[in-house]
Amino acid sequence: MQRQPLTGLIVCPGIPAAALFDLGTSPDGLTQPWVALKRAFQAHGVDLVGSEQLKGTPHFELHFNVQFPRSLSPKFVLLLENPLIYPANGFRFLQHQYRTIFAWNSELGIDGKTVPIRLPHPLEVAPLEGYGERPQLVVLINSNKALAWWAPDRDLYRERLKAIRWFERYAPQDFALYGRDWDKSPAQPVVGGLIRFLERWWPQPSTAFPSWRGTIAAKRDILLRSRFSIVYENAIFRGYITEKIFDAFCAGNVPVYWGAPDVTDYIPKDCFIDRREFSSYEDLYWFLKTMPEETYLGYQQAIHRFLASPQAQQFSIPHFVQTIVTEIMTHLSR
Repeated sequence: MQRQPLTGLIVCPGIPAAALFDLGTSPDGLTQPWVALKRAFQAHGVDLVGSEQLKGTPHFELHFNVQFPRSLSPKFVLLLENPLIYPANGFRFLQHQYRTIFAWNSELGIDGKTVPIRLPHPLEVAPLEGYGERPQLVVLINSNKALAWWAPDRDLYRERLKAIRWFERYAPQDFALYGRDWDKSPAQPVVGGLIRFLERWWPQPSTAFPSWRGTIAAKRDILLRSRFSIVYENAIFRGYITEKIFDAFCAGNVPVYWGAPDVTDYIPKDCFIDRREFSSYEDLYWFLKTMPEETYLGYQQAIHRFLASPQAQQFSIPHFVQTIVTEIMTHLSR
């Protein structure tokens, strides 16, 4: 007698399952981990679905960040965002509903329940062509957002703004800004929602950020034509290494990185330029502007070696998927 398939409910508010499990949704490959996760569960006889596809009670729930439960079934959570972006992830009392907490920093989860993960990315290797067809010196690709809470000692949204304003004033010919909502005023923590509401009635001039070149369908297209990119995480947390630095790596672009204090525990130092080592943006700019192509090619070669190394595999999609599927299937079999 054939065993009935199990059903897992993936809870990701705001993103329909049809989009999450579609490789065509993101030209930059952001849905690849979730498509791979669905296929891996299917290989174990589990159908991973969204709420719009669910029929009956699921055998388990998998939450993107801390959510309210949808059933009495066993629950698991992926702490994908830091608690300054998604505050519920920082409340331990909300985590007691979960069998397992998958987190990039074990200090975020309850002891004994937390399994470490790295946020995954397709590990593509770009050609080693030096400056090649890279006429743009520096780019920054992000949306105009802010933290949910006031945390100046961890806030890197504010540092992005400082970078943008410095380049706009002192090196506008060498800098380009891409992303959403830069035709609005700078986003602010805590009161940002109110300011955005008011701007519906009193719009800001479209020249709020003169370096802004508009929104883009895929980061890779821009990164392939640029030498360096400003890659700041949203906030400073140990282990918080997101897709941003890998977007640059996989396009052969050399990132100027600021984020996880322990980044060199995971990524070799010669793969990126550490913003913390420069006392000013002027010093950073001249370092980038006058870099010999041979030095630049050395960064690209280091990136190439890293992406092809066993060390990089902890950021790979197969490793991420295997960690989650193995843990959940082990619980379900008990």
